[in-house]
Amino acid sequence: MLGVAASTLTRRNDLSSERRGERDRVLAPAEVLRLGAIYRKRSLDEVAKDLIEHARGISTRDGARIEGEIEAFFEARLGSEQAHKEIVEEARRRLGSEAAERIRRALSEPGEPLPEAFSGSIPPPD
Repeated sequence: MLGVAASTLTRRNDLSSERRGERDRVLAPAEVLRLGAIYRKRSLDEVAKDLIEHARGISTRDGARIEGEIEAFFEARLGSEQAHKEIVEEARRRLGSEAAERIRRALSEPGEPLPEAFSGSIPPPD
């Protein structure tokens, strides 16, 4: 799912896993996504999608629970100072210092809360 060998993961000192049975160890969705952000072999969106599909394959109740955990991970990550630093650094590498500074300023400004739901339609581009 992460594009990383299991042996690579088992060597990590900071791995947070739960025992399942005699030999199996299971990672929580947030831990899988945290590792996905570290290794960057696949996009976090793809990893999250695979986690949800895997959980739904087990049961719809597990799928809904895992989806909630994944949403909480992304909400916490998007609002974090570390995430903003990563975004600005990536912008600096790809777009240059001037654009990165504009992005940094935009991220530091308080935004309006998103609406609970959208209604209507978006016209297609010309």
